[in-house]
Amino acid sequence: MIAWARPGQAGSFTVAVAVMAAVVLGCGSPAPKSVTGKPSSPFTSQVQAVREGRAGRIEAGTPVGSDEWESLRGLAGLRELVLQRGVAGDAEALILATLPDIERLVLRRSPVSDAGFAALAGCRSLSDLNVPQAACTTAGIESLAALPSLRNLRLGGPNLAGADVARAIAKLPALTSLHLVDVAIGDEGLEALKANATLRSLYLDGAGVSDAAWEQYCKDRPDVHVHVDQAHHDRDPRRDHD
Repeated sequence: MIAWARPGQAGSFTVAVAVMAAVVLGCGSPAPKSVTGKPSSPFTSQVQAVREGRAGRIEAGTPVGSDEWESLRGLAGLRELVLQRGVAGDAEALILATLPDIERLVLRRSPVSDAGFAALAGCRSLSDLNVPQAACTTAGIESLAALPSLRNLRLGGPNLAGADVARAIAKLPALTSLHLVDVAIGDEGLEALKANATLRSLYLDGAGVSDAAWEQYCKDRPDVHVHVDQAHHDRDPRRDHD
């Protein structure tokens, strides 16, 4: 309803029309603001959603700032954290170790070293770990043996090579799925992986394993589904079960 102005109320009429136009055309709501008065970042909004019990997952496609990292410290209810370019290092791993409910970590472009992996071993509920550009050595993998529920591991890095990597992985008590990205474990390493009785899925890229060693592995572990360099191995008896 529009009220027409009486003579002498032209100014009021102009204001009333402007208000009505704003209502009819619709004005966008202002962006949510943080306690500092500045608009909240998408990451901060996700953290707030977890704090309020509305979410259990946070994903970031851009590097995470120091204040954003600090906002994660001790965050209850966070079960999954996916950082496509989070650039997590050892200092950030110490923050991740304070997450009481974390189950899945995807840390791409994150050079976590042995010290960082030792910190991650404190995430007792962790079941899925993906660090394809890690800076750890075999010692970092050995730290993961303290995780009672780690079932899925995807790992790569320039400091990982040789049969010792496989020997350390073979000691992970609950592992069912393993993906090594450009980690040359060789025939001896593949042989060492047989010792992991819980393993059911094995993806190896750039592993440097001979066909003869694969043939023997598939005979000895027909219960393991095998992918080699992003493809089914033709000797895998479970290749049709993918």
